[in-house]
This record gives sequence, C-alpha cells and structure tokens, in this order.
Amino acid sequence: MDLNRTPAQISRSLAEEARALNHRTLKSDAFDNPADISDTADGIAATVQRLPQALQQLEAGLQALHDDNRIRLADRLPSEVSDNDIAEAVSTALFGLREARQELGRVEDRLRSATRVLGNLGAPWPSHDDEDEV
Repeated sequence: MDLNRTPAQISRSLAEEARALNHRTLKSDAFDNPADISDTADGIAATVQRLPQALQQLEAGLQALHDDNRIRLADRLPSEVSDNDIAEAVSTALFGLREARQELGRVEDRLRSATRVLGNLGAPWPSHDDEDEV
C-alpha cells in the first residue's frame, strides 16, 4: 500500500483500475469458469465495501476545511460571496456525499447476495467419457 500518494492520485488509480476491468471483460470469454466471475465479483464487492468509509472521510475533510474558513467559491469574486453562500455550497456537497454513502450500502447488500450464490457455482463436472480417457 503506497500511502505516499495524494488522496486524489489514489482515487484516480482506483478509477483507472475499474476502467481496465471494464475493458478486459468486454467479451464474455474473459472468464474461463464461474469461479473467475466469483473472484472478480468478490474484488468488486470489497471495493464497494470500502467506499463508504472513503466518502465519510471526504465529508469530515470538507467539514474541517469549512470550519477553518479554508473554502472559497471559485466561480465568483470574493466580494460577491457571502459566508452563507459558502455554507450552502458546503451543505449541498455534504448532503450529496452522505446520500452516495447510503446508496453504496444498498449496492453492497445486493453484491453480497450475488457473491453468496456465485461462490457456489462451479464448472460442469466432467462427463463419464472424459473420465474414461484419464
């Protein structure tokens, strides 16, 4: 785990890995057997399980910056911005992060249902003809 990168660099790496997974699995023949799908789903589920904590920590970071008066609105001159404007923007962002975190909890529940079943799927047993050749 390389913690010498910024949070933004780490999140971009996460996004790039998801992009690579999407490209690698464009064709259904990317998977040799059900266990490959199960293992991939387990990895995705682990990622989704960790994201709510990351969002909660973004919320805490944003709130700390706001509490320390370290936020400005980049689309307006300082003379055009009130403290209330900044507070409203921060509140909107915090609400969105919180809602996203809650939705991820629902996604995690659905993935858990899927991975429980996927873990029980296997490739077909060899036919009797295949066993005779061994």
